[in-house]
Amino acid sequence: MTHDNTPNDERIDGTESDAGARDGTESGPDPASTRRGLLRAAAGATVAGAASTAGCLGVSTPADVAAQNEVTGNVAHFVGPSWLADNRDDVVVLDARDAERFRTERIYGARRVPFDAITSRESTDAGLIPDAEAIAAAFGEVGVSPDDDVLVYGASVGSRVTRVAFALAAVGHAGSIRVLNGGLSGWNGRLGTGSRDRVSPAEYEPDPAESTRVTREWLADRVGTFNDDGPGLVDVRVAEAYVGAAGADALDPDNDRHGHLPGAIGVHWVGNVSGRRLTEPSRLVQLYEAEAELDRESTVVVYGGENVDPTSTWLTLRAIGFSDVRLYDGGFAEWANVDGDRGRYPVETATNVVIETDGSVGEDGGGGDFSCTG
Repeated sequence: MTHDNTPNDERIDGTESDAGARDGTESGPDPASTRRGLLRAAAGATVAGAASTAGCLGVSTPADVAAQNEVTGNVAHFVGPSWLADNRDDVVVLDARDAERFRTERIYGARRVPFDAITSRESTDAGLIPDAEAIAAAFGEVGVSPDDDVLVYGASVGSRVTRVAFALAAVGHAGSIRVLNGGLSGWNGRLGTGSRDRVSPAEYEPDPAESTRVTREWLADRVGTFNDDGPGLVDVRVAEAYVGAAGADALDPDNDRHGHLPGAIGVHWVGNVSGRRLTEPSRLVQLYEAEAELDRESTVVVYGGENVDPTSTWLTLRAIGFSDVRLYDGGFAEWANVDGDRGRYPVETATNVVIETDGSVGEDGGGGDFSCTG
């Protein structure tokens, strides 16, 4: 059961207003934004029967855009706008975007995640791991309880969104964790603006899930076995960073060494995303099983430069049925700059396997606001 403390239709000091009344002045709502809000409302909160408009050919309505972001096939964790419309009262909705975008426009009743907190790490003898106490406190601050069913959205299904999903899993979240395919642009239901709602903080005691992550020492113990007779290992950075190409802009100047962990294969995480949506699941299966030759029944570890981007691959692999996917939260930055005997933490630059991807994050031609001219 969820415990959504967002007030229904309540406006507190202008903190949550309908998208049809954006300017906040006494003179009333802006006509253009009011029209936009009315058109969104007319389109309905579900995608059944996408509307056609008399006299308008080739128009993309909010319902059309929502329909393009529905999730089909045997895919876990990612859901479309119609799922959210049907379950809005039963889930806590978390916004992974920055504060400015959140204030400008958001799903009505959504709560913004303090992103810096949910990426925080703590140092252990085995290496960096997610800071469960800090992460749990951040979720509790916005009223999330451990047993709440949660849906996360952003501008797309990019790595900020998947980092929130990972952070929930890392602290042992008991409720379900879902991501909205298409992000905010795919949602045709009610919108809000302004500062966040006043919500009551929740008690969130973390129950860290070690099965979600590995440490530097865990990896060091298995060097020489990756993608052979040991775990699968995926480097999600661009190819230039993977091979340590001299002079490449992709190289982090703060790293003492460049290249990748021995045996890792390179699959840039952007291949998981097509515009604002999850890449077609059949293409993802082809990418990771046929081309990368990963075993869905074996342990697969993903890492990047830091701990945000690789969560896209972490969630994508779980979504298409990989049974044991883990994140190296320390990332290549920790591995490359480790103190002490670096022979235990080797770096290689010779190309092992780099799989080409053709994904993109951003505009996808999916259509914008409803409009009809002429």
